[in-house]
Amino acid sequence: MTFILLMTLLFTNFSKAITEARGKAQAESLRKTREETPAKLENGKIISSSKLRKGDIFICEAGDVIASDGEIIEGLATIDESAITGESAPVIREAGGDKSSVTGGTKVLSDKIKIKVTTEAGESFLDKMIALVEGASRQKNTQ
Repeated sequence: MTFILLMTLLFTNFSKAITEARGKAQAESLRKTREETPAKLENGKIISSSKLRKGDIFICEAGDVIASDGEIIEGLATIDESAITGESAPVIREAGGDKSSVTGGTKVLSDKIKIKVTTEAGESFLDKMIALVEGASRQKNTQ
């Protein structure tokens, strides 16, 4: 009986450690995406997505990762949102209408779009996801 109790305790600690490591790795991956994604400004200059501010305009073409949450102001594109929604089918987003918002960290699969940043630094979807992942691991540590 003591052996079973000891094995249960060891397994619980081991699985908790794996879960915490996975959470830290996910948060780090999201942080890296947020900070290192390049954004092509209208003037052709390329900057880090972490330097984008609300109201800035950048351009994304096929194969680019969208640098920040925003609104498409010109163009139409097929976008892979599977990293955010889990849905494997790409979606079509276009300027104007209710299908014009895009999320940072998603990938443009076709065409070219011009995007206006709609969130302040630290308020994007990726920032909220990082906070959720870190908050969940902190809660586990205190229990």
